[in-house]
Amino acid sequence: MLMINEDNQRAKLLSLIVLTLLFLLNDFPLIYAHTYISWLLIDYSVRISALSIILYLVKRKISVSSEFGLVKIEIKPLVIWAAVSSIIGIAVDQIGWRYLERILPETQIMSFPKIKNPFVKGFDLTAGMLLVSITEELIFRGYYFSVLRSYTKNPFIIISISSLMFGLIHWSLGLHGIIVAAIWGILPMIAMWKTGSVFPAIIAHYVTDFVGFSGVIPNKWFYF
Repeated sequence: MLMINEDNQRAKLLSLIVLTLLFLLNDFPLIYAHTYISWLLIDYSVRISALSIILYLVKRKISVSSEFGLVKIEIKPLVIWAAVSSIIGIAVDQIGWRYLERILPETQIMSFPKIKNPFVKGFDLTAGMLLVSITEELIFRGYYFSVLRSYTKNPFIIISISSLMFGLIHWSLGLHGIIVAAIWGILPMIAMWKTGSVFPAIIAHYVTDFVGFSGVIPNKWFYF
């Protein structure tokens, strides 16, 4: 039984590494995607691949859905954690990004292409961003929490490692992008730790990205 548990734990760790590498390598082809259609096709393909791997792990009983944070949560903690994470997340993403971009050297090598077709833009702001939120939170909050918890019970270590790796998958956005993403990832991981559910993090991630890309809040509100 011990050997089976050890083998299963190694399989989970290897799966986590593979899923992380999938996102770390994702930006290489995106750098050379010169149209928004090619950019979206590459990005969506990687995220669908990540979901396929997750489904495979669950189907083969290497992992269970709860290890990705797919756990029921009561409405009150869901709303509270999602709201707090969203508000702070938007501040970190919008204000923190602008501040660090101004004081740090220019290291960004990829920019998001402007989507000209209104239908495609609407799809990306809804289904596309939901896909982003779900895949990244299932892995970098849910699965990181479950796998790392088997090696350490120290929440500081778990939160630090998951946040750092979440920052690093944004490497193509430059040093300021890495730092902002790493800082942003702290609170959703705390929510994951406190509630055992990834749903508050998914909501906060979606809200933060929607505010950032939709322009629903004027940019001038974030300049100080």
